Amino acid sequence: MAASMAPRSAAFSDGISAEQEQDANSALTELDKGLRSGRIGVQCEAIVKFPRLFEKYPFPILINSALLKIADVYRSGNNFIRLCILRVVQQSEKHLDKILNVDEFVRRIYGVYHCNDPIARAITVRTLGSIASVIPERKNIHHSIILALDSHDAVEVEAAIFAADKFSENSKTFSATICSKMIAMLSGLATPMEMKMKLIPSLRHMHHDADTAAKAFAVCESLLEGYPAQSFVILTLNTMSWLAVHSLVNMAAHVGRLLAILNSDLRCGVHLTCLHNLQLLARRGPHLWQASNVEEVGEFLMKTTYPQLKVQAVCVLNAICGSVAVHLLPWTTVNKMLTIGRQFCYDDNVVLASKAIRLMTAISQSKRCDEDIGSEAVSAIQTFLILSTDGSAENQQHLKSVVKAAVDLSATDPAVGAAFVSTLTSLLSTSSGGMAEMVCEALTAIGDRTAGLLQEGVPTVLACLDRWSSTGLDSHSLQVQLCTVVFQVAGECMLPMDVLASLRVVVDKSGPWQMYQISRQAMRYGQYSFAEFIFSHLAHKVASEHYYHWLHGLKHVCAAQLKLSSLKADGSNIQPCLAATINSYQRALVSLKAASTPGFPLEFQCEYIRIRTRWLCALRLLLLTANTFRSSPPPAIASAQASTNGQESTRWAQVVQQMEKCVQKCHETGQQISALYWSSFDADPSSLSNIMLLQQGCDCIKSAISTIISTVNTGQSTMGERQYLGHLKGDGKERSMQQVLHNISRDLDILLPENSTSSEKNYKLVCLCPQLIDFLTSSAQALVQASLPFPRFFFQTLQSTTVKLALSPQASLSGEPVLIRSDTNLALKVEGVIQRGERPALFRSVHSVRVTLTTSLLSRAPGQPQAPQMKQNPAEKTGVQLSQTVEPHNEYFSTNFVLPFPVLGLHSVLVEAAIVDENGACWKTGPRTTLSVKSYNDALQSGRSGGGVSRSHVSASSGASSAH
Repeated sequence: MAASMAPRSAAFSDGISAEQEQDANSALTELDKGLRSGRIGVQCEAIVKFPRLFEKYPFPILINSALLKIADVYRSGNNFIRLCILRVVQQSEKHLDKILNVDEFVRRIYGVYHCNDPIARAITVRTLGSIASVIPERKNIHHSIILALDSHDAVEVEAAIFAADKFSENSKTFSATICSKMIAMLSGLATPMEMKMKLIPSLRHMHHDADTAAKAFAVCESLLEGYPAQSFVILTLNTMSWLAVHSLVNMAAHVGRLLAILNSDLRCGVHLTCLHNLQLLARRGPHLWQASNVEEVGEFLMKTTYPQLKVQAVCVLNAICGSVAVHLLPWTTVNKMLTIGRQFCYDDNVVLASKAIRLMTAISQSKRCDEDIGSEAVSAIQTFLILSTDGSAENQQHLKSVVKAAVDLSATDPAVGAAFVSTLTSLLSTSSGGMAEMVCEALTAIGDRTAGLLQEGVPTVLACLDRWSSTGLDSHSLQVQLCTVVFQVAGECMLPMDVLASLRVVVDKSGPWQMYQISRQAMRYGQYSFAEFIFSHLAHKVASEHYYHWLHGLKHVCAAQLKLSSLKADGSNIQPCLAATINSYQRALVSLKAASTPGFPLEFQCEYIRIRTRWLCALRLLLLTANTFRSSPPPAIASAQASTNGQESTRWAQVVQQMEKCVQKCHETGQQISALYWSSFDADPSSLSNIMLLQQGCDCIKSAISTIISTVNTGQSTMGERQYLGHLKGDGKERSMQQVLHNISRDLDILLPENSTSSEKNYKLVCLCPQLIDFLTSSAQALVQASLPFPRFFFQTLQSTTVKLALSPQASLSGEPVLIRSDTNLALKVEGVIQRGERPALFRSVHSVRVTLTTSLLSRAPGQPQAPQMKQNPAEKTGVQLSQTVEPHNEYFSTNFVLPFPVLGLHSVLVEAAIVDENGACWKTGPRTTLSVKSYNDALQSGRSGGGVSRSHVSASSGASSAH
């Protein structure tokens, strides 16, 4: 229970270890002892541990040293040791470019090639092929591979073919050189058939230039004519397809070639290969297809009698319709595909029917057909769902694709969604196991977008809950999904007593992890009372103090939200409600801080709670300001002064000053929300939308207050301070928040006076200011009532990305600063590794990393001028700020900075990393690391003490800062 209770939104939570790491040098030293052992078993055990060492410490210094040690063992070991090293090199392919001494590493490996043992030569050639990415243009190795192709030993020839394939992939020169050799071997009668079949796949890499690609296509065409055996044809067509994908100029011609073979060849295996390749070409280059090509696939589909071929042909049409090509096809071609979908969507073959339904759904969503085929797709999906009662894994996979089509159609039309909900709930009462899970998953997906559609299915869901609670469920996830459906329908409304009793029975019969999942879903969909009840009982069932505080923090969050829900419609109790809510949020923040650990720092959770607390404090300050105006209106002397100096705005000077404090409070809160947004690189889109709505709410009320202040001061509203809030989207609480923001903007437009003459302004302002105060009060109350639900990223992360930095030179273990002479510059090398979780780039990927370095003077050396004397030399620079953007390669990046330290004393160097995604947005994810540097002068040090300062020299370059 304790192991699974931790919130997964912390770093290292998705497949990245957070355990206390062993020192890299110690680990390498331990493995080096194994390599030096005289026992082969100990050596092999040490060798196979190196890939894990590279993953744990992926920095060039360690990898270079380790691979050089392995190369020494390779040179002096036996063939079994060499084979183990070959596997290590193949498993560490992404770290090979971190080898600093590539020449030395290759020299030690390549020396074995000149021995008389063909097995040793074969392993060496394979090893050299495995490192082709770092030595693609080595002419001597190219020559050795070509010589190995002429060897009389079959093992060595196979190794040469493997190496030729790897070098062809990475080297344009080698692919052009080896192409003629391969063509000669493929055309020669002396080459065995088995060897030719191993040579053919290497031709897929001959795409670096047009001439080489043309030669490869020509030899493949000759092989198709000269070797009509099915295995040869299939292998050759697959090779030509991959070659066409990478050399786009041949794609259209190859589509025609595949269609010609599809219509002329009679073998089912060849037909299946052609359709697989056509699907590949349709995904990679759909815009290169002609309408006649699509129609030929449809004609083949209609005339073939093999079900497997029909399924694959529909997959080709799905690849076309699911891309931009569907908008380029004429209406007649689209109509023919629609006819195919109508014919096969009710087919007895489950696979074919599911693919045909996906085809009809894609055509319906493309809006290319004049007919209303949405109802036809709905009917086909409903029929498929009702008849698909087989619980086999294969049928469930196709059923899931049909259910996804139903969810997609439900998002476009509420009437369609209601029809699907009726069908799914009827299936829910008769299904079990995996089928029931799939149905519940579809219901929750529909309810997440439009919860109102599930209203009619609630009685069936509750009946299933009662029945399965008494008889037992096949899956624990099923009860969580059923409870989620109930929470989605209820929203923030109070659950009826009978429904609440049923849910409590489910919770009582659930395990601790299922209880946590149910409470988490209840909290996400606004059922805070039920979630608080579960958290209270669950907190005493965990074995860790950190999990106890985590659950207590969630309990305080639920209590805070319940305080807000007790707010009366007229707002008469808003002040005590806000005070109690802020108090509960503060308790929750304290508990979450106590639940934080180095492995699970809970940074997002703590900051999100802190921001919501500050947001409520800002609204409370605004309400107090409005109440102050009502209880202490402007004194009579203010009116006299305004009449005397002719400035009506001085009448409201007191309330304007207080409003300006509210604007400043909202501005600070908005900056904190923005900082949280740009630090949440791994957040899902809905969580980012949640944070963005908080930002919009803060900006909206700030703009409203600023506009009112401008109106009071000048008599006119400054429309430039207003913002456009966008169209309404989303559902549930998020949509209500958007509606509140739009209402505020609309009401302010109605309330503000139009530009009028100066004689009318004073009268309007006297009458309007109380109305503006009432408007701010009602707006703040509406924002309090429209509080957002908690985002998914608060509980769970689906993507995990962390950056690990290493500085060179490093600080000593004793904490002493790095020493540098004041007349030289420090060359600081920053290396980093990007660590990803189990599902990398699920929402956004890392394009580059921005490294920012800032130096600052902490304290001057004794005898140096202090602050009063510093003003006499304004040109003196005590700090610099530099920034570089680098693109990682194989998750590794490095950059260098040259830093001057002309002022004697202790300096601090702050290095911060930020991720730049594929769209150019910069996410300030960190990490931040510091380095202490002490700048000294030889003459001063030797004059002050005979021993001087210890010269632990670092890499420095004199006068290089200006060049940098």
